[in-house]
Amino acid sequence: MQTSVVISTFDKPQYLRRTLAGLAAQSILPDELIIADDGSGEETREVVRRFRAVAAFPVIHIWQEHQGWRK
Repeated sequence: MQTSVVISTFDKPQYLRRTLAGLAAQSILPDELIIADDGSGEETREVVRRFRAVAAFPVIHIWQEHQGWRK
């Protein structure tokens, strides 16, 4: 069985950083992580880049232009 985790985010890189740290500390890791981003800025992209560099699983960052709340 394969496990994917989806995290949605928008312009709260400090919370995303904490969420990713919590995910990385789990005893059983997912097979992949999908970050659904509703138009965050460069700081969030940097958080994702840094996490992707050390993650033990694939990290997929899906970004869409922010046009109001569209989770």
